[in-house]
Amino acid sequence: MYSLISLQFFSIFFAKNIEYLCLKIQRWIMRYWALFAFLYSLSFLKEINCACQSNNGIIEFALIDINWRKSIGREIIAKVEYWLSRSNENDRFSFCSGKHQFTANRIYPAFFVCPHNRSFLNHEPLHIYRVNYKDDWKVKFRVLNDYLSKNSGKPFLFYGSFDVSYQLLGVFAGYISNDSIVLSENLSYELFYKLIKVLDLLDPISCENLDKFYLALYKNGLINSISSADILNDFYDYKTRLFSEKGLQTSFLSFFSVLNDSLDACLIPNISTLSLFQKKSQYIDRCFRYAKNIERLVLKISAYSLELLMSAFDDKMQIFNWLLTVTKIEGFYFDDTEYTYNPIKCQNVCGFIRAEVPIRSSNLLKSVPSEFFLNLSEANQQRITYLRFVNIDICFATFQTIFEKNKVSFLEAAYCLSVECQKITKFLVKMPDLNIFKLSDMEMRSDDANIILCSKIRVLVLDTCTICNDSVWSLEKNHIFKYKIMEHLRTLSVLSSRLPVDLIELLLRSMNLEKLNISNFEFLPANSSLSVVAFQGKWNYLQVDKYIPTDYLKSFLRGYSVSFLSLCESRVFSDILFFFNTGYFNSSVKTLDLSDNSLTVDNLTLIHNFRNLKYLNLSASLSLNTDDLPNLRMFDTLRALDISRNNITSKNYDFISKFTVLESLSISKSKIEKGIWINVLNDQLIASLVSLDLSGVDMYFSDFERIRYCKKLKYLHFKVATDCFLFCYFNILGLAAMKKNLNILSVETEGNICFDDLVRLAGFSNLSEVKIECYTFLPVGREKFVKYDFFNPEFRLEMGLRHYNLDVHTKEILKEMFDNYSFSIVSH
Repeated sequence: MYSLISLQFFSIFFAKNIEYLCLKIQRWIMRYWALFAFLYSLSFLKEINCACQSNNGIIEFALIDINWRKSIGREIIAKVEYWLSRSNENDRFSFCSGKHQFTANRIYPAFFVCPHNRSFLNHEPLHIYRVNYKDDWKVKFRVLNDYLSKNSGKPFLFYGSFDVSYQLLGVFAGYISNDSIVLSENLSYELFYKLIKVLDLLDPISCENLDKFYLALYKNGLINSISSADILNDFYDYKTRLFSEKGLQTSFLSFFSVLNDSLDACLIPNISTLSLFQKKSQYIDRCFRYAKNIERLVLKISAYSLELLMSAFDDKMQIFNWLLTVTKIEGFYFDDTEYTYNPIKCQNVCGFIRAEVPIRSSNLLKSVPSEFFLNLSEANQQRITYLRFVNIDICFATFQTIFEKNKVSFLEAAYCLSVECQKITKFLVKMPDLNIFKLSDMEMRSDDANIILCSKIRVLVLDTCTICNDSVWSLEKNHIFKYKIMEHLRTLSVLSSRLPVDLIELLLRSMNLEKLNISNFEFLPANSSLSVVAFQGKWNYLQVDKYIPTDYLKSFLRGYSVSFLSLCESRVFSDILFFFNTGYFNSSVKTLDLSDNSLTVDNLTLIHNFRNLKYLNLSASLSLNTDDLPNLRMFDTLRALDISRNNITSKNYDFISKFTVLESLSISKSKIEKGIWINVLNDQLIASLVSLDLSGVDMYFSDFERIRYCKKLKYLHFKVATDCFLFCYFNILGLAAMKKNLNILSVETEGNICFDDLVRLAGFSNLSEVKIECYTFLPVGREKFVKYDFFNPEFRLEMGLRHYNLDVHTKEILKEMFDNYSFSIVSH
């Protein structure tokens, strides 16, 4: 009929900034300059606009009252404070600002006065619904938190085309506050979807009570309700009418957390995966709201969690199918591990990020019951585009009908029990849209290889694979035109495999190949007369770790150029000298990974051959003595250096200090000789560094103090010394010029942390991610409550506790401190 606008009014006192006149020192301070920094930090705390809310958390909603439309008394209408209005009968209703009244106390249309001169007939009254949001509502919402923080003095307004009535909000409030009377009633078909819509509009924050809300909907709407069949079938199509396509995913994913009392769920956005896992002691942001940015959502279930899930579906499979449909799950990932939260991954600051490779499990493999897929609805089967099986016992005969009904584009089988390669490859002809195909630990036959060659696969992984001893693959020259893969292949990995050289050469001839991983690969003799010919081409990525010397590969690579080159874990350095003297490589390589090699000064000197090198990884490879190292070109051109897992001494520290324009430096898990850090972190590095990783480094606090001079620093990872405390480090950083630039912070300590430590984060307003690993959290310093206001609305905080001991009150304080941000406390 018209757009409903809900209004909200609340009383709020004038907000004051917290000023700390003094801080009670509760720990011994081990350095006198740490004490000075601690006292000095009082000044920046005074500048933080983060005092406790001075309002009392009362919210007033102004809503359309359905009963008022039928009948409303004069006494009631005379007291109405807020109104909707329209300019004419063909216009839409919207909020009408200003004071409305009846003159001469005569409650008649003719005496109605609107500040915008609109007639009474073009108005509709709004009913005030008053709630104690802070104390009574067990779930908090980002929209309402933002409203309270603005202290506008006006009622809250629901904008949009969905009408939230006074009666609907009353039921919603009952569910949010766990009202036993409201929860005792079954839900109607229409009300079920409308309650979820109200939740969607307010953007809820993950918490245990949000689970209770969904559990109540699950029981009162899907399990015990006479309307459950209508809800599942949705004849009136409320899902489409009330929710956008993205809204469906974000609003309905929480039902996965209440399917079974023993299971929980969370979203891992960066891998587009919804994870089901066994419940554990933790408080996490389930990240469901990020589903709106995901194109293809995959459901990951461990073998153990799958058993729990299946045990609860004797009579609830229809509900599970409904949930898969509304959340648009397009694939499944089964393995023997569990993703229990969305972790903040401290990526290599120098950009050396390796693709995750499946690892063979030593555990007894569990199976995926065939009933799981057979009981999926027709629509859910047809929507499957992604299937991944790792360390699972799986019968691929189950998928006969699955592969015939859908367009699978991703298929992986790694270390699966009782799986023969031909049982998988025979389905490739039924999957014309397959883009990514991954096999690990498979024995292939010649027919398998030919089927793969005739496909249009873009990413092919054949790790730890070989050709069966009783099978011989040979190239059929007259049928090369059938090998469609040569036109489509972009990425090839044959890690730790043994395959015929002519088969590999054929794949390397793919005209669009960009990435190649041929690490620890053994070439088997060719069974065809195809000659080894050098081609010219350009690849983005070449990984040749654990290189097994062969003339075949040298012939292949002679005419190629590559941007990223990895030569890790070489058995003998002389084996890889070829790569340093290949003309095309010398001019094209920009990123070089030489980690886990035993390098001498002469070996390091060869790096000079790569004229355009920008990124270098020497993790666990730096020579113990670099005194005789000549002045190399890379000292003036290199942008990122990974020198982690090395011993930094007075004999080799100058290798690091010679770099003049270095922006990213990783010294993680290295041992640094006492007294040389001041020489390592010289003025040139201080002026240029943007990223610094000192994780796992036992560094004296006095050495850490020098980091404060790095003005450009945005990414910092460090370890707290055993004889010091975290707040001392935060105090030092609080005095630094980097304070306003620091964006990502990762800290590890063997001790405990408390509110005193977290309070100091408030001074770093530009932070987007903070990860803290510690022993446990102590509820000390609660009186120093700080409500954070970071520039980045997507700020994330993760605390990993080796001993999980949080009580309810402590969690509530932490939730209020970070109310609008992603906040997780996990146990390790």
